[in-house]
Amino acid sequence: MNLILSKLLTRANDLAEVEPLIALFLGAALLAVFLKMLLQNPSASAADGKNSSLLWTLYKNFTRLTWALLLVALLAGTVSVLRSYLHRMLNDFQRTHGRITEANYNAVQTIWGAEQVQNELNVDIYHNEETTERIESEDPSKPALLRKKTQHVSVTGNPFVAARHEITLHQNPRKKGSALYGGYETDCRFSWRLRNPSDENQKCTLTFPLPAASAMYDGLAATLNGKDVLPQIQIKDASLVLEHEVRSNETLDFRVAFKSRGLSYWYFQVREAREIRDFNLTMTLTDLAKAKLNYPDGCMTPTEISPTKDGQGCVLTYRLDHALTDKGMGIALPQLPQPGETTRAVLNQTDNAWLLVFAVLALSLTLANVRHAVLLTILFSTATAFGYGLLADFSDLLFGFWLTAALVLLPLFGVLAKLLLRTAPAAGKGLAGQFLLFGVVYPCLAGLDADRQSLYLNLGAAGFLAFTAWLLLKNLAAEKIPAPPAIAANPAV
Repeated sequence: MNLILSKLLTRANDLAEVEPLIALFLGAALLAVFLKMLLQNPSASAADGKNSSLLWTLYKNFTRLTWALLLVALLAGTVSVLRSYLHRMLNDFQRTHGRITEANYNAVQTIWGAEQVQNELNVDIYHNEETTERIESEDPSKPALLRKKTQHVSVTGNPFVAARHEITLHQNPRKKGSALYGGYETDCRFSWRLRNPSDENQKCTLTFPLPAASAMYDGLAATLNGKDVLPQIQIKDASLVLEHEVRSNETLDFRVAFKSRGLSYWYFQVREAREIRDFNLTMTLTDLAKAKLNYPDGCMTPTEISPTKDGQGCVLTYRLDHALTDKGMGIALPQLPQPGETTRAVLNQTDNAWLLVFAVLALSLTLANVRHAVLLTILFSTATAFGYGLLADFSDLLFGFWLTAALVLLPLFGVLAKLLLRTAPAAGKGLAGQFLLFGVVYPCLAGLDADRQSLYLNLGAAGFLAFTAWLLLKNLAAEKIPAPPAIAANPAV
């Protein structure tokens, strides 16, 4: 018994911390049921008290107290059990619809390709100088040792004259498990004009870092001054490395092209601290409109954004000249609509919606003096929870949320609202309206418009308070109306 009470109190405390307004309404409903059961038939109890002993009066009061506590415990247990059902239903739906996990994301990276970060070409123009190092011996009688060594001497100066890069990116989402992950395919073409800043012949090492170590690269091409140099290129540390001899003040035209694919974002950055001259990067996003653009962290905004010819995408242009920056240039793919996203968004709000339905049923039926108020509260709240379960079950069978809501959710809640009108006419049409408001309208609005969830909750709370105040005023007015006088019996009859 203590364990059950401890769990109920723990859950009540958690609810009060997360949703204090709903906890307040639920507590008010349970308190109303408790007081109603405890103080029912006060006139009859007073009449019994005149004709009974103190022991009998204590027994009757203890019986009412025990009965009131049992009914409140029954309602609290119903709340706990049905909330557990709703949470399990939601977890099962999320597990099979759009559940993004790190393990699946890593698996997609392994199969498809990882995020791509393209670094700028590294150019090292140098020559080797042979120097002689003299090492004196500790023994004066022995001659000094002479050691020759080759020293790598890099030429100072910026070899970059101009850069023209063209990236075409097409979205290609990948599915793993029950979720979609943002994948893309790229067609990359990089071009640089380089110049040997030295007046002497030098050696040159061109190092082009690949954007991802484990990615797939297709259609790889590399040319230097129009000649194919791919056979001379070596692959070292996930980079393409080309050794070349350059004459004094010679200009080089180096180009690299390939097709690849990756996930989430594509990023280009000039990490080397140097002056960026006559730089132009054009990124064509074939199926990503301007309204959906998003940039990775540390990325600058484009110089120009223009739509594609078909209007389905946009073209990002970055132009820099005589610039110093280490900021990147690129695009982050938008979040994809996951399978069952609309249904899941509505189901996420069903816990709060169901608690509001339970509170308005328990409080309204009690204040309206409806017979079997506790039993009706349990029956209608249970039917509400099962209705949400049917929404999750039929969402796939009926091709999404909207058709399921039209064919299952609305008819079910409409029938329940009519049954409320028939079983509790004393509460009026307002109770049926509150039932539909919290059972259908609130979870749909709060789920589909996440930015205004608190607004819909506050509006619903205002309606709850207004309806409760109307019931209280109605009961107080009924109590003030005097009962009709009893008709005296005719002694002559």
